[in-house]
Amino acid sequence: MKVQVISKEIIKPSVATPHLRNFKISLLDQLLPPFYVPIVIYYPASTADNESDNHDTREQSSKSELLKKSLSEILTHFYPMAGKVKDNILIDCNNEGVEFIEAKVDGVMSDFMSAEAVHQLHPIHIMLDDVVKDAQLAIQVNSFDCGGIAISISTSHKIIDGCTAVTFIRSWAATTRGAPKHEILYPTFDSADIFPALPPEVQVSSLESDDSIQGENVVTKVFLFTAPKIAALRARIVEFRSSNVLSKYPTRTEVLSALIWRSFIKTSRVKASCKLTHSDASTKPIIIRSLTNYAVNLRTRLNPPLPQVSFGNIIMDATAESTTTIDHEEATPGFIETLDELIGQLRLGVSKIDGEYIRKLQEGDVEFLKSLDEASHHSNGQDGDENDEKVLICWLNSLCRFPFYETDFGWGKPSWIALNTNAEYKNSLFLIDTKCGTGVEAWVSLEEEDMAIFEKDQDLLEYAKTIN
Repeated sequence: MKVQVISKEIIKPSVATPHLRNFKISLLDQLLPPFYVPIVIYYPASTADNESDNHDTREQSSKSELLKKSLSEILTHFYPMAGKVKDNILIDCNNEGVEFIEAKVDGVMSDFMSAEAVHQLHPIHIMLDDVVKDAQLAIQVNSFDCGGIAISISTSHKIIDGCTAVTFIRSWAATTRGAPKHEILYPTFDSADIFPALPPEVQVSSLESDDSIQGENVVTKVFLFTAPKIAALRARIVEFRSSNVLSKYPTRTEVLSALIWRSFIKTSRVKASCKLTHSDASTKPIIIRSLTNYAVNLRTRLNPPLPQVSFGNIIMDATAESTTTIDHEEATPGFIETLDELIGQLRLGVSKIDGEYIRKLQEGDVEFLKSLDEASHHSNGQDGDENDEKVLICWLNSLCRFPFYETDFGWGKPSWIALNTNAEYKNSLFLIDTKCGTGVEAWVSLEEEDMAIFEKDQDLLEYAKTIN
């Protein structure tokens, strides 16, 4: 199997926006590093394509030309995506455009529909070359021997969150298929006025610094949770809570986030146990402190709320904490008991993002921002201190209910969506709905040694199965 780049082109906005040259980014944009979040959208060949001997040249070339034309049109509305970040305070909207790569794939689409293979469909330089970190977007259209195509869309997290990404993708798709103007979503630009950026002389570290999320030999695997399995797990938690009639019924996202978080903690505990000497193993308690950062959309939490099409990063990480002490003379907490506790911690973290929290963000309270950084990253030494406290930092993200599977460029809806395929971010989770909308795929990234432990967790495997 081989992916060969056959052309590279810069697609510029169809209408220049010189009057909007300096686009101010928001405080929330400032706090995020310029790493790329790749999404791959797979479209199988249509029946007509399969019946044509020339589908690999005529049909695919036609689709590529349509994509270029519509991309040029839609970039006029999403003009910051065609610019460059300057001094971490604005986007120089110079209409330079975005890179559009066409690649020919020697193989059928199914060969590349796995977490192990999908990274080959990304613009390679985006993943490897730090020089291009000022680019906001890169596209690679991959054409397969079978007539299908896979569109890799790599967006910079510097100015683009999940809502902005899905708005852009849906708008681009609608423009490509020739949808009426009133059906096309266009962004609004509100965030810099609501969350003014800090001046350049005020230094606040990124809330997702590279040293806390990058690892060595990171691998990604996908775990499938079917609707019946999710329902069964939620029912067990509800039964456990039966004495508390006021307890809110756990959502799919809460249950699965807690389950994966628990497995992360369990993996860390197993590793810590293996490092103890024989004498320590019977006497020393193992203390594992875990911090998990969970992305929360602020659009609905503002008063008045912002539309989902509001452009930029309008998210913050809620931080939840769990401390587990494994004393060999005490019983380990039960599976459902632990899950219920972790769900409670996730809710507690989200509840702290209230009106007062948002007000301090809007005021650019530097001490408050530093406290958030300390809460989500610093923890008495990530490798353990003299008290043998082990600290595990995790990153949880949910794209459930995001309409990625509604993305129709004019040749039908996608057969699969691939996420979190930039395999360098450890201890991370992305949740996304399955195509049918009832199940959930969990994209889990861990260092290779940890994944070998994680994927054998029987409590996890009771509800999930690995799909690649």
